Amino acid sequence: MKANFRVLIILSGLLLCSINLSAQQISLDLTKTPLKMVLKAIEKQCDFTFVYSNSLNGINDEVTINTNKEPLENVLKTLLVTKNIVYKITEKQIALTPKELVPNETPLSTQPTEVKSPNRPVIKGLIKEKSSGEPIPFANIFIKENKLFGAATDINGAYSIQVENLTQTIVVSYIGFKTEEIAIGGRSVIDIFLVSESTNLDEVMVVAYGTAKKSTFTGSAAIVNAESFNQRPITEISQALAATTPGVQVGTSNGQPGSEPTIRIRGIGSFNAGNAPLIILDGMPYDNAFSSINPNDIESVTVLKDASSASLYGARGANGVLLINTKKGKQGKPIVAAKYNFGVTSQQTADYKLLNDTDYMELYWETQRNTFVLNGYSEADAGTLAGPALIAGMSYNPYLMDPSQLFDSNGKLNPNAVNRWAEDTDWYGAITQLGKRHDASISISGANDNTDYYTSLGYMSEQGYVIGSQFDRISAKANVNSKITKWLKVGTNLNISYSTSEGEQNESSGSNANPFRFVRYLGKIFPIHLHNPATGEYILDANGNKMYDFGNGWQSEDGSIVVPSRDAFAGNNHALEVHNIYNGYLRQTINLKGYADLSLAKGLKFTINAGLGSNMYRSWNGGYVYEQKGNAGTSSKNISNTTTWTFQQLLNYNKKIGKHSFDILAGHESYQYAYNYMSTSMKTQTIIGSNFEYANFTEVNALPYSYTNNYRVEGFLSRLNYDFDEKYFFSASYRRDGSSRFYSDVRWGDFWSVGLGWTLDKEKFMTGVKFVDMLKLRTSYGVVGNDDLSSYYPWRASYAVSNNGEPGYIQSSLGNRDLTWETSKNFDVAAEFRLFGGKLDGSLEYFHRVSSDLLFSVPQPISSGIENIDINAGSMYNKGFEIVLNGIVLNKNDFQISLNGNATLIENKITDLPLDPYPTSVYKIEEGHSRYDFWLRQWHSVNPLTGYNLFKADIEQFEFTDGEIIDIDGVSYTENIAKSLYEFSGSALPVVTGGIGTTMSWKNISLKLNFYFQLGGKFYDNNYQSLMTGSNLYFAQHEDLLNRWRKPGDVSNIAKVTAGTAATNIGASTSTRWLFSSNMIELTNINLSYKIPSKFLNTKNITEASIYFSADNALMLSAKRGMYPRRNFQSGYIANGDVYAPSKVVSLGLSLTF
Repeated sequence: MKANFRVLIILSGLLLCSINLSAQQISLDLTKTPLKMVLKAIEKQCDFTFVYSNSLNGINDEVTINTNKEPLENVLKTLLVTKNIVYKITEKQIALTPKELVPNETPLSTQPTEVKSPNRPVIKGLIKEKSSGEPIPFANIFIKENKLFGAATDINGAYSIQVENLTQTIVVSYIGFKTEEIAIGGRSVIDIFLVSESTNLDEVMVVAYGTAKKSTFTGSAAIVNAESFNQRPITEISQALAATTPGVQVGTSNGQPGSEPTIRIRGIGSFNAGNAPLIILDGMPYDNAFSSINPNDIESVTVLKDASSASLYGARGANGVLLINTKKGKQGKPIVAAKYNFGVTSQQTADYKLLNDTDYMELYWETQRNTFVLNGYSEADAGTLAGPALIAGMSYNPYLMDPSQLFDSNGKLNPNAVNRWAEDTDWYGAITQLGKRHDASISISGANDNTDYYTSLGYMSEQGYVIGSQFDRISAKANVNSKITKWLKVGTNLNISYSTSEGEQNESSGSNANPFRFVRYLGKIFPIHLHNPATGEYILDANGNKMYDFGNGWQSEDGSIVVPSRDAFAGNNHALEVHNIYNGYLRQTINLKGYADLSLAKGLKFTINAGLGSNMYRSWNGGYVYEQKGNAGTSSKNISNTTTWTFQQLLNYNKKIGKHSFDILAGHESYQYAYNYMSTSMKTQTIIGSNFEYANFTEVNALPYSYTNNYRVEGFLSRLNYDFDEKYFFSASYRRDGSSRFYSDVRWGDFWSVGLGWTLDKEKFMTGVKFVDMLKLRTSYGVVGNDDLSSYYPWRASYAVSNNGEPGYIQSSLGNRDLTWETSKNFDVAAEFRLFGGKLDGSLEYFHRVSSDLLFSVPQPISSGIENIDINAGSMYNKGFEIVLNGIVLNKNDFQISLNGNATLIENKITDLPLDPYPTSVYKIEEGHSRYDFWLRQWHSVNPLTGYNLFKADIEQFEFTDGEIIDIDGVSYTENIAKSLYEFSGSALPVVTGGIGTTMSWKNISLKLNFYFQLGGKFYDNNYQSLMTGSNLYFAQHEDLLNRWRKPGDVSNIAKVTAGTAATNIGASTSTRWLFSSNMIELTNINLSYKIPSKFLNTKNITEASIYFSADNALMLSAKRGMYPRRNFQSGYIANGDVYAPSKVVSLGLSLTF
C-alpha cells in the first residue's frame, strides 16, 4: 500500500501542478550561474524544494536568466528545456530526473551526442522497496558510463533502458532512498531493491501525547504496523503482537471466539494490583474490550516499555502502554478498499490420547483386582471378583455378556464381548464442528490540501469449533481532520462497535456443567443416547427421535426397560446442551474523540482534546432446562454500563536554533470513569421448555444485586526533548497525578523520567567504518506508578448491611488512609544498529524494572475484629535482555528471502515480602524466588518391587519406621508422600520467549512464516494427572497407563492402579511427577499471497488486487500432547485444561483497492 499511496500522491500533484506552479511568481537576474545555484534562488521565492541527484547531468551547467514575476512553470521550462531534464511534483517537492530516451531520439544537450541504435541491448525489470517489496514509481535510472542513456519507472515500478553493452553499470536513485549501482553482468532482466535513506525518510512513530522521529527517540518502544497483520484472520489486535514484539507476552486460556487476552510487558509488576498495560486508542484512554476494535481499521500499534516512553502516563503507566493508532486518509484521490476473508476453525492442540473401550475395561479390571488384594484377598479370588465388581460399580454393562464371563484370569477382555453402543461414545465429536469464519470490511479514504478522511464499515462472524459458540461484530469508523484556517485545525474520530457472543456456561469451572471437563473425563464406555440394556438398541421417543442419556436412570412406562444411573456426571449431557445454549453477552461500544489545534505562533501550538467512551454490556445465562434436573433451573441477567470522559489541554513549542532543536510540551489531563452494574437471577425453578424469561418461571425467587464505581485521575504533565545536530539527544518528562483511589493526604504522586541518546555513526571517528550504516546508543531511567487496585475506595472502611432480610450491619474491612501507589522504577540501556547497507539491523537492550510499595493484605490481631488490612509493602524486580535481528538473506533477481527474530530473557525475583512464606496451590511465595515458583513433593520413580511411587524422603523433619526408607545410591526415598521432601521445583516463568519469522518472495508471490517459542520454564499438568490415576470407575484414562507397573520386577514410571483411598499414595498425589518442561514452539501464522498484476485486472477502476491464504495457530509442539503452555497469566500457569482450547483458523482472502 505504501507504493499505492505514493502513486496517488504523485498523480494528484501532477493534476494540480499547473495551478500550483502558475501561482508562484519568480523574479531572477542571474548571469553564468550554475543551475543548482539558480534552483536555490528559486526556492527562496516559492513554497517548493528541489530534489535531485548531484550526478544529474547538466545540474552544474552555467545558465543566464532574467525574469520579472514570471510563473514558476515558465521559468522551469526555460531552464530545463535544453538540459534533457524533466520535473515531477510531489506535494511541496519538485524532483528533477533525466528525460527518458527512446530509440531514434536525439537528446537535447549542450554536450556532443549520438543517435541511439535500435539494435542496442535493452535491460528491463522492476524497482522495489527492500523493506516491503512494494514497487517504486518514477525512480531515476541511467547508465554510469554514459549518462545520456536514462529512463524512469512507471507507476508499477517497471523500467526499460537501452544500454551500449552488457558490461555497463546501472545507477538508480529516488527521493528518500540510497542510490544503488548494479553491474549488468550480461543480464537482460534485473530487479532492483532500494534501501531507505534514514536522513531523508526517518520513520515517525506515535508516542505519548504526540509523535517523534524514531532516530531521536530515547525511550524503549516497539512498533507493529498494519502490513504485518492485514492478511491474517485475527479477531483482535493482541494476536498481532504475540511472537512479533520483544518484551511482550500474550496469554490465552480460552478459545471462545471473542474472548479477551492477557498481555504482560516485561514481566509481572504486582501481586495484588493490576498487571495489564494501559491502552490508548487514538490518544484517549480505552477501557473497553480488545474485540470491539476492528483490526482492519488499525494503522499501527506502539508498545511503550520503559519509563522514558511511558512516564507521561503517570499513575497508570507502570505496566507499559499500548498506543493503538487507527487509519486516516492519505493525500490524493478517494480510495475505496474492500476485503473479504473466509475461514474455518478447529482445535489447535491435539487432545490427550485416551484408552479405547477394551483397554479401559481391562485397566479397571486390574484396578478392582489390585484393590481386593490390598484388602487381603488372594490373587485368584481377587481376579474372580474383579469383573462383577467392575460392572456393578459402573452400573453400565456395554457388553452382551455376563460380568463373570467378561474377563479371563489375567484380566483380558473376552474376545466374544461386543460393545453394543461403541458407535455412540464419541462425546468430543458430539460437541464439536468445523467452525466457519467471515470477515468483511470496506473503507473510503482520501485527502486534499485541507481535509483528510477515513470511513469504514466492518462485519466479522466467527463460529467456534464447539457447537453453539459464536462471536459476531459490526463496526463502523469515521476519522475526519480539517484545516479550517492557517491557524486552526479540527478533527473528530468515531469508533462504534456492536458485538455478541454465545457459548456454553461454566466452561472454565470444575463442575459437571463444564462441557470440556465432561467430554474429557467421562469414561468412553458411556453412551450419548439411551440404549436398551438387554439389546443395545436405541431408545426412541414418541416422535421416533433418539433420547439422550443424562445418567439419572430411566425406565419405560411399563417398566420393561430400565436404564441404570451413573454416579459421575449425572444430570448432564452436553451433546444435547450445546444445542440449547442460553449463555452469552451483548456489547455496544462508542469511542468518540474531538480535537482542535490552534497555531498561536511559529512553532507554538495549543491542542484541546476531548474524548468520550461508552460501553453498554448485557450478559445472560440459564441452565438445567431438562426434566431430569427437576427444580434446579437457574437464570440470570446482568447489565453494566461504563462511561469515561477524558479532557486534555496540551501546549507544544518546537524551535530550531542552528544545530539545536527543542520540543517542549506542557499539559493537563482529566479522566473520569463511571461504572454501574445490576444483576438479577432466579433459581430453584422448574423451567418449562427452553424459555428463560422470568415470566416462564413457576416460582418467584429473585435475587437482585447492584453496585456502582467511580474513579478519577487529574494530571499535570510536561516534557522536554532536545537534540544537537541530530546526533546527541536528551529528554525529560514529569507528571503529577492525583487519584481518587487514595485518601486526600496521599492522593498526589510525582512521576518522571530522563533519557539520553547518541548517534555514533555521525561521529568523525566512524567515517572509516564502512559496514555500519547506523549505530545509536540510548539509556533512560524513571519512575511510574500503578493505582490499578481491586478496590475503588481502599482507604475507606466497608460494612455489610443486613443478612437474609434481617436488619443489622458489621464492619467487613478496615480502610487504610496511608495506602498509596505501587511504584515502578525503570532503567533501560540499548544499542540500535543497521549494518552492511541495510542488510542487517536490530537492537540489543537491557532493562531492570523494580516494583516497590506493593499492595499486600496483612493479617491483624484477633482483638481488632478485622482479619486483614491492605498496606504498601514488599518489592520485586524484573530484569533481562531483549534482542531483535532483521536481515536480508538473499536478494537475487526476482527472489528475496528475509529473516527476523526477537528474544526476551527475563528474570523475576521477590526481594521483600511483608508476610511469612506462604503456599498458593502448587506455588510458594517466598523472598529470593519468583512470583510463580513451584514447591512440590519430590517424586523419584516407581518402586519395581511394589509398584508404589517413590518420593525423596525428608529425613531432617520426619522420623521413619523400619521399612519406610529405601536407599538408592545413598539417597533416602519413601513411599509415604506425607513424609517426602517439599521443596523448590522450578519456575513457571519461561527464561526465554521470542519469535522467528521469514518472508520469501518471488515476483508477485510472497510467503510469510512466523513462529513463537519459549524455553526454560516448567508446567504443572493437573489434567494429565487426573487422567493417570486409574482409580475412578467413571473417568476416562490416558493411554500412557498401558505402560503401568503390573507385577514385581516391572520397571516403569507409572505406578500400579488401585481404587479407594490407596490411590492417594499411588497415582493421584500432587508432586513433581506431573511437572513438565514448558518449552514449546508454535507456528503462529502462515501467509501466502499473490498480488495480481494490473494487466490482468481488465478494468481501470481496480488499482490493486491480492488474494491470500492464511493459517493462524497452525501448529504447536510441546513436551506433552494435550498440554498448551502459553496460558492466561491469571491462571497461574497451571494446565487448567478444562477450558475452550485455542482455535486454529485457516482462511482465504481477497483484497481490492479502487
